[in-house]
Amino acid sequence: MGLAGCGRLAGSTSPVPYPALDPTQVVLGREVYLRNCASCHGPNAEGAPKWATPGPDGLHPAPAHDDSGHTWHHPDRVLYETIRDGMSDPLHPGAPLRMPAFGATVSDSEVHALIAYFKSLWSEEHRLWQWNETVKDRAPTSSPP
Repeated sequence: MGLAGCGRLAGSTSPVPYPALDPTQVVLGREVYLRNCASCHGPNAEGAPKWATPGPDGLHPAPAHDDSGHTWHHPDRVLYETIRDGMSDPLHPGAPLRMPAFGATVSDSEVHALIAYFKSLWSEEHRLWQWNETVKDRAPTSSPP
């Protein structure tokens, strides 16, 4: 990853520009966050108290979306789908839905704004890492021979 601010598509030597955050999107994303997410994830996206420690049921409370959490580990597609469709605890198959689906209450543009808000909370290093994950996730895969 030689160039700061750039990712590369698999098999390509051409950098993919690192997108700047749109301040209007970030403001809208924070508004959407405060209306829909803050009650579980905290008013500043800091996560529920002790979010990194499983509860008595073995499940984790709502995680942080700032730099201290793991949201930045996921490409945009995964973040979008999680917000739209909800998510069960991936470490506990058959567990109830821990993250409710917001696809019926939050528009596509609001989901994208929410992701922009999350990105505004991350360090440049984490934003670049997450951007590279997003670029890799979008890269076409080769067909088996």
